[in-house]
Amino acid sequence: MHQEEPTDRPHRHRVFATFAAAFIALAAGSARAQVTETSVTLVWTAPGDDSLSGRATRYDLRRSLTPINTLADFAAATPVTGLPAPQAAGALESVTATGLTPSTTYWFSLRTFDEVGNGSALSNLVQLTTAVSTDQTRPAPVRLSLASETATSVMLSWTDVGDDSLSGVATDVEVRWSTAPIDETNWDSANIVFGEPPPGPPGTPELLVVAGLDRSRDLWFAARARDDVNHLSGLPSSFAVAHVMDTAPPATPTGASARLETGTDVRVRWNPNAEPDLAGYFVYRAFAAAGPFARLNGSPIVTTDFLDTTAPDTLAVWYGVSAVDASGNESAETAPMRVYLQGGGILAWDAATPFPNPSPVGTDVTVPLSVPAAGPYDAVVEVQDAAGQHVRTLRVTDVTPGAYGLRWDGRNDAGRSCAPGVYRVWLRAGTTRKLVRLVRTP
Repeated sequence: MHQEEPTDRPHRHRVFATFAAAFIALAAGSARAQVTETSVTLVWTAPGDDSLSGRATRYDLRRSLTPINTLADFAAATPVTGLPAPQAAGALESVTATGLTPSTTYWFSLRTFDEVGNGSALSNLVQLTTAVSTDQTRPAPVRLSLASETATSVMLSWTDVGDDSLSGVATDVEVRWSTAPIDETNWDSANIVFGEPPPGPPGTPELLVVAGLDRSRDLWFAARARDDVNHLSGLPSSFAVAHVMDTAPPATPTGASARLETGTDVRVRWNPNAEPDLAGYFVYRAFAAAGPFARLNGSPIVTTDFLDTTAPDTLAVWYGVSAVDASGNESAETAPMRVYLQGGGILAWDAATPFPNPSPVGTDVTVPLSVPAAGPYDAVVEVQDAAGQHVRTLRVTDVTPGAYGLRWDGRNDAGRSCAPGVYRVWLRAGTTRKLVRLVRTP
């Protein structure tokens, strides 16, 4: 089905180059044709915001060395700067496109946009060729050298060339860099450097710092001088700056933990590092907190957890994690993380019936505890009388997983012997709460 083009978007309009006789007549002699060696003036009639009424919001004029026939061509073309704000529909608009090269053919096309971003179709395509310049001598090639360097920057040096080879003063110098050698085929796609000093007379020494570089890679730099008619100097072989050897290690991983998972399998976890050149992590194991630590993985692992299935049948092991970058620099290890392997079948703290029970006043009582290998390894045991009144607090600190016997001497917190009767014994460890009872006899 054919659809009508919306009538509420900016109207398609015609653009005229000022060299056209028709334009001079249209301008009623108030303008003069201007096509120079490096610029051209274009004029058009302002469209409206809604077709031919109202006022548009902005213009977008572009130039190219090839015809602009589609919106894709338009998007790839170079924007012309200095465009005026749209006037009311019917007003005469103009702009001078500068920075052009002599004896070069350009194509121009214009689009207009309203306040909500609706764009017009492409204008008519204007083709023109800039005037021949009497200045046929371009600046001499600019040759770069390395003045100094840091881990993130290089300082380039050169001596200024002239406007015409080695005479006069050039208009400006443009420096670019890339991760590959720069020549005529890829000059336009190389990274532009900003902040070049204005050229002086030929032979003037210049310095330029290029910062924010990834110095882990080889880089290439090139420069070109421009004269007053936009002739660019020739492009000598690009200047190579070798990468800097990376000697800075990554940060030590954070958030590291190690826990018994099943049997004697231990899961080690940590938070990811943020270094862009990170290669991965190494996991270490030892049988004492002071080491020695042996590395468990041959090549760096890129995940942030590791399952150790080779832990031997021993009481406890210690783990550490380090980070390593692409240059082989390794961080310090995390603080040692202890994991008990005994008590692997114990999932949580537990308390059994004390013994002997009953027991006579004046004798000790043992409360059997079960300590899990996954911890926590601290607990509090509170003794209460039959009415629930506090009698004694017993603390269990940093105990070894497995069976543990806690001794109570039958005295209260003040050191006095407790009377015969029924007593409650509460175990509190982590989220575990367990009650057992015992009887003291005369």
